[in-house]
Amino acid sequence: MRRDADWISMRGLLAFAGGAAAALIASRLLPPVVAQAAGTARASAGRDAFDALARDHRIILSLLDRMEHSPDRAVFDRTQLLLRLKHRLAAHAMAEEDVVYPLLHDRAQAVEHTRQLYSEHAEMKMHLYALEQIPKDDPRWRTRAGELRRLIEHHVDQEEEVDFPKLRQVMDQRETARMSGEVHREKALLL
Repeated sequence: MRRDADWISMRGLLAFAGGAAAALIASRLLPPVVAQAAGTARASAGRDAFDALARDHRIILSLLDRMEHSPDRAVFDRTQLLLRLKHRLAAHAMAEEDVVYPLLHDRAQAVEHTRQLYSEHAEMKMHLYALEQIPKDDPRWRTRAGELRRLIEHHVDQEEEVDFPKLRQVMDQRETARMSGEVHREKALLL
């Protein structure tokens, strides 16, 4: 009888482990798949595929405004704002670097613009690292946040006024819908 009880508990343990593994896999795989389908559907319904990226730009710039104007003694707030900025910027940059910039390079033939955009993303990451290293109550922190804001503001202007319109001109509705789905998928990997 003891042997049967051990077998049942082993079987239960295996079932539990299998269920936990399936849940873990589904929790990592499902959101990007659902996001890609939703992004494609939105674009197919007539929503501009670049709207989500432009909304991200507004949110990122808003976070930077709050960081730049935060008082030196607001250590907790600065820490939270920096974490939110890093998270939002990482998802946004991944979508641009993995989907939009390759299209800009290949479809719009904007080779130099694309290299510059990748370079600016690298510079942004160096500013973020510096902001992590500077004590949050140090007046230099605000200065560095302002430098990052100006870099991102220039970057946003380039994308929204030059690069996104170039892509719109060379992509048909089907390609735009696919791009929108891929952008949403990439962002879902981190958000």
